[in-house]
Amino acid sequence: MKRVLEYRGFLVPARMTRIIWLGGFSAIIMSGLCFGLLAQAAVTDDVNKKYSEIDAIQREIEQYQQQIDAIQPTKVTLQSEVSKLNAKINQLNLEIKSLGLSIAKTNSEVQSTQEKIKEAEVEIAKNQVILGQYLRILYQNDQETLTTVLLKHEALSDFFTDLNSIKTTQDELRVVIDGIQALKVSLEEKGQELEDKRTDLEKQKGLEEINKRSVDQNKAQKDKLLKETKGQESKFQTLVSQSQSKIEKIKAEIFYLQQNGVTADDAVKFGNLAAIATGIRPAFLIAELELESGLGRNVGKCNRAGDPPSKGYRVIMKPTRDIQPFLKITSELGMDPETTAVSCPIGNGWGGAMGPAQFIPSTWMGYKDEVARITGRPLANPWNIEDAFIAAAAKLSRGGANSKTRAGEIAASKAYYCGNSKSTRADCVNYANKVQALSNRIEQNL
Repeated sequence: MKRVLEYRGFLVPARMTRIIWLGGFSAIIMSGLCFGLLAQAAVTDDVNKKYSEIDAIQREIEQYQQQIDAIQPTKVTLQSEVSKLNAKINQLNLEIKSLGLSIAKTNSEVQSTQEKIKEAEVEIAKNQVILGQYLRILYQNDQETLTTVLLKHEALSDFFTDLNSIKTTQDELRVVIDGIQALKVSLEEKGQELEDKRTDLEKQKGLEEINKRSVDQNKAQKDKLLKETKGQESKFQTLVSQSQSKIEKIKAEIFYLQQNGVTADDAVKFGNLAAIATGIRPAFLIAELELESGLGRNVGKCNRAGDPPSKGYRVIMKPTRDIQPFLKITSELGMDPETTAVSCPIGNGWGGAMGPAQFIPSTWMGYKDEVARITGRPLANPWNIEDAFIAAAAKLSRGGANSKTRAGEIAASKAYYCGNSKSTRADCVNYANKVQALSNRIEQNL
């Protein structure tokens, strides 16, 4: 058997059969870069279909919003109140339907991404075996000297024929290696994509729960209204005149904030201070934080004293993004990082959000100086209610809420919730609309 020699930087196998065998590797490897195309086409069709359905539902939701807006300025009568509640219930039911489609779409995308990851792992493993075999052969053939190999050739022309062929094979080998590297990069990207989609899925489910709760509240409100008035306008007007105090009404609207230790009095007090300082509507700020607290069902339930290591900050926070800022924040405030409560992860995402406004450490670093400037205190504290409200208000103001228009506030809500002020995702749009509806109710009582 002919061996391999080194000639001008090339490893030269003597037999063309081996070259041909190796040359086929690139075709095998590169086929792995195009895996799952047919399956992907089916998933894409399914996702596009759901997008179309979601768009249609969003148009219906807007129609109900127009009905609600039209009723709002008119004199409050029993009929107008019932009509408004019916429109809200119908709107919420459509939002739930839209979110259901969005959740199904995200589930399809998660499943598709999981399949891509599995296929990429299989391709990488297969190609690594092939490369290992190739490198072992090269090593074995490289053990013979140039003189020995030359003597085994019947003609010098055979040697140079092999030399030209090996250059082509080595070029193909580089393609093989590049293919493996591309697969590994793709695998890492798909892993991050999967993490992001799972986080989105948990958010969508949380928003769906809030919408269902709102439907129940509106139905109960309508039933109570009809029961107490028995359909008579005079009795309804009596109820209007005997309405509860403003703070009690607001208290009913901030169910989740109260669960996380923020009283109605504090919400109004600090909401007004923070909103005025940053140029946004107080009712909008309170509504935003209420919705955010409702989604943050794991607020303050990790990294507490007595929690297992699996719930510690080293595990639940994104290491490259949040651990060092967290240590800096707690150090400056004289807090123990081992026992300072933060949020738990949502799904397979990362946790570590701090305080009532649920800022992750790295994001807080971009707002703490502005908060300190507004409060006049040397250090901002994300666990302090006033500081948390001001930080949230500052972020919303930067996002466009300082315009105090519906369009500006919706853009700010989208940026706050999903990181993109122009997002058209169903859950993002529903979240922003939800904040608007809640802020309008709170506005009436401020």
